Amino acid sequence: MGDEAILARIRGGDRAAFGELVERHQEAVFRVVRNLLPRGADCEDLAQDVFLTAYTRLASFAPARASFRTWLLTIARNACLNALKKRRPLLTDFSGESPHPADPGSPGDDLERAELHRRLDAALEQLPFEQRTAFVLAELEGLSLEEVGRVEDVPVGTVKSRLGRAREKLRLALADLVE
Repeated sequence: MGDEAILARIRGGDRAAFGELVERHQEAVFRVVRNLLPRGADCEDLAQDVFLTAYTRLASFAPARASFRTWLLTIARNACLNALKKRRPLLTDFSGESPHPADPGSPGDDLERAELHRRLDAALEQLPFEQRTAFVLAELEGLSLEEVGRVEDVPVGTVKSRLGRAREKLRLALADLVE
């Protein structure tokens, strides 16, 4: 069942159907939030806020303008930007666990992978918000350049420029890891 069918059920009074949308999109929303906020931020709370906002503003969703996923990731992006602007105290995650799942492999592979993820996270944090957003949405979430442009409310050319600058900065930051 597609998002449109679920949205029709919600509009028909089936409020529980929104849970299906949450299940379908929660990983993407969490990845975007986690990658746009600094390490230590309480990403789970902000991701929940994104879904609450989406639910309360569901009437403003216009399927002719964008897919539900694009609209939802726009809300996530804006929530992250607002959190960064407020510079509110961010809760720290003391678990020490990487936010990236480890693939099975040798212990040496796991260490190399963990180092790469740590360095990538640090490099992403150094990017300006607009470049980081373009990179996360296009490269990590797989949105098309047009969809990223809708989320960012900028032309595709601007998305390409931001994405190119982000890639170059990340390439330079991680140059010693790439052989």
